[in-house]
Amino acid sequence: MKYTVILFSFLLFSVFASAQIERKPAITKADSASTTSSSGKMNKQSKKDRIKDLDLTKEQKMKMREIKQSGKATKESIENNTSLSEEEKKQQLRALQIEQAQKIQEILTDEQKAKFKAGRQNRQ
Repeated sequence: MKYTVILFSFLLFSVFASAQIERKPAITKADSASTTSSSGKMNKQSKKDRIKDLDLTKEQKMKMREIKQSGKATKESIENNTSLSEEEKKQQLRALQIEQAQKIQEILTDEQKAKFKAGRQNRQ
């Protein structure tokens, strides 16, 4: 009986202890290509903050979401295209980034563009 209680206590303790461990996902080649800094999470957060500072209208938010979704689909198709070399993939992904940036600039007002540009300069 004592042995069962001790074993149960040990198992319970080990479950709680393992729940406290912070597990980080392994960085794959595709993940490392999609992040621009060593801290992808921070980079995404700063992007969200910069976009939030722009005070986008509902219409602009919808267009932004459409641009991101179509870009994500295109990015996945480029990354999964086995007929392309790594260099060709990099070139096409860079062209996609430029295209998306241009589309985003088209939906912003002059004031929002100025805020966005100032945020980019502060980041660099």
